Amino acid sequence: MNKNPIIFALANPEPEITPEEVFAVRPDAIVATSRSDYPNQINNVICFPYLFRAVLDTFSTGVNDQMLMAAALAIAELARKPVP
Repeated sequence: MNKNPIIFALANPEPEITPEEVFAVRPDAIVATSRSDYPNQINNVICFPYLFRAVLDTFSTGVNDQMLMAAALAIAELARKPVP
């Protein structure tokens, strides 16, 4: 794993890994979860508005795994871009 990894643990209600578990082995990590009881909740901010916009724009009748993977990859790509 790279230095200063960014971890999106977005399973809900239980994330794949908790911030406490991450920081126990990687104190340099940046962790975001989908849980409202953590101060780092990001799923609603990052994923849902854009995923649902795409569903509406394409007249889709549901969300499948391919769409979720495309959203995750797009978010991961944005994370690699410099912040203006």
